[in-house]
Amino acid sequence: MMTTSPDTQITGTPIGVRSFPRIRLLVAFTMGLVLVAVVAAGTLLAYEQAYAGKVGAGISVGGVELAGLTRTEAAAKLTEAFASVGQGTLTLKAETGDVHVSYAELGRRPDIEAMLGAAFAVGRTGDPLARVVDEARAAVARVDVPPQITIDQSVLAARLSLIAASIDRDPSPAAVTRTTEGFAETPAVWGRHVDQTSTASAINAAISAADAPQDLALPLEVESIQPAVTDTDAMIARSRAGRMTHDIALTHGKEQWLIPASTVRSWLSFGLWADGSYGPLVDPVAVQASIKKLSTKIASKPINATFLVGKGGQIVGVKAAHNGRRLDVPGTALAVQNLVVSRAAAGNDVASLAPAISMIQPELTTAEASKAAPLMRAISSWTTYYISGPHNGFGANISLPAMAIDGTVLAPGEWFSFWKVVGEVSLAKGYKLGGAIIDGHSVEGTSIGGGICSTSTTMFNAALRASLQMGIRKNHYYYISRYPKGLDATVFKTDGGGTQDMTFRNDTKYPILIRAYAVPGIVRFTLYSVPLHRHVTLTRPIVKNYKPGHTETQYTTTLAPGVRKQVEYQADGQDVWVTRIVKDASGATIHQETYYSHYAQMTGLILIGASSTTTSSP
Repeated sequence: MMTTSPDTQITGTPIGVRSFPRIRLLVAFTMGLVLVAVVAAGTLLAYEQAYAGKVGAGISVGGVELAGLTRTEAAAKLTEAFASVGQGTLTLKAETGDVHVSYAELGRRPDIEAMLGAAFAVGRTGDPLARVVDEARAAVARVDVPPQITIDQSVLAARLSLIAASIDRDPSPAAVTRTTEGFAETPAVWGRHVDQTSTASAINAAISAADAPQDLALPLEVESIQPAVTDTDAMIARSRAGRMTHDIALTHGKEQWLIPASTVRSWLSFGLWADGSYGPLVDPVAVQASIKKLSTKIASKPINATFLVGKGGQIVGVKAAHNGRRLDVPGTALAVQNLVVSRAAAGNDVASLAPAISMIQPELTTAEASKAAPLMRAISSWTTYYISGPHNGFGANISLPAMAIDGTVLAPGEWFSFWKVVGEVSLAKGYKLGGAIIDGHSVEGTSIGGGICSTSTTMFNAALRASLQMGIRKNHYYYISRYPKGLDATVFKTDGGGTQDMTFRNDTKYPILIRAYAVPGIVRFTLYSVPLHRHVTLTRPIVKNYKPGHTETQYTTTLAPGVRKQVEYQADGQDVWVTRIVKDASGATIHQETYYSHYAQMTGLILIGASSTTTSSP
């Protein structure tokens, strides 16, 4: 119950009175929907019962009517309708030529299952109302499902791979090579690569359409691959090499040595520079080899000052010394290499540079020799007498090495080497065939320079008695009576490279001059220096294991009857020791050494010519 005062005005309609029409309207609408749903459900049920397992009414695929057909019937009809999609040819066009591929080869065919699935799905998906709407629309306005075409992707990929194998090509760089006259270019070859992914996408897009023409042309996607070195790169490299290949003059004062362009060219090859560009490269090993070869023309040995000796054996003057020079091969080679590299830049045509040369002072300068000359005297001498004959080249093999040694000056501290001073022994230099001890036997007329040991033994004994520091020395195989017992010194060089030398050292503070006198039968060496008043003592030889030699005769038919020829000389076998003691002016011992020599016993042999009936020795 509502109570109000008399003055109260009530506005609006009581809720209970106005809500009844609205409720009635809502109930009516809901009942309508239910009725529609019931009707739709009934219609849908009736439709689906009528088209159970069949394509719905008004449905076609690519214009092919399928309404009311079972799945098998529809599949057969679609297969027949789209049988022609496998007929046709795809042409892939490329610069290398066209490639033709049939649709059938690519497995182009109608996708029956996909089209059936799409056709059967019309009116059979979604809520009942939507399905009723779709079925009604299909029945009235008809629904044409788009056809679907498929391609065998594995076949397509394999075919494209095969095509690519015949077209793909690795790029080949251009190159520049050195020739005898200059440089030659080999042109580059661009590479190519089939883009199989892009080509496959284009093919799929083009022939997956049901209305694709039977003859279809598509471009084959081929990428060009630039070579690492292009023709332009090679042309630039060749131009640079041409600028680098010119004569180089090594200039030192008024002297000049030329490195010809042909030699410079021989140093060049081609490859990548530090910045990655292609260009000429200079081989530092080749440059250094060329400079080393040139150094023999540039370098010179220093020449010691020498002494002039008068008729009385007195030093009467000094012949001036000369500086030598040495080429710094690594330093000069680096400078030459840098010069050649710098020429690669246009406008840089430097043609000469100064080689790295250092001067070499002689061991005995003119000043030192001039200071010593007035004080120099003969400090030792030794002479060997021999019989001139074929076994020593009639004296030539003794005199020639003596004359090579004559005038030699040893500076303080310098070593004397017999072979270094004598040099080459050859027939061209005047040496002759002579005798030698080979494998313990005397052999005549087969050795160039045979007999030279008389020279080395004489030099050894002169140096020994000059109180000098002695070096290498070896005795002969058997004792030769013309030499001091235990103090002979053999020298030789074998064909196999073996060498026996004789050496000694000037261990004084003054220069030493060696003078020689040699005529057939005599060889003598005299040493001159400032006297130091050294005293040399040689002990008497100590001999042990003495075994006297003897001579035998033997008849032979190789000689004329009565002709005698000695082919071996007898020698006593013995072991010999000789000691040398050298004391300075104060009496202090500065050198003491004992020379041991083992001499083999030799049996002499004289051949006597005889007739074939001679059987006994005399």
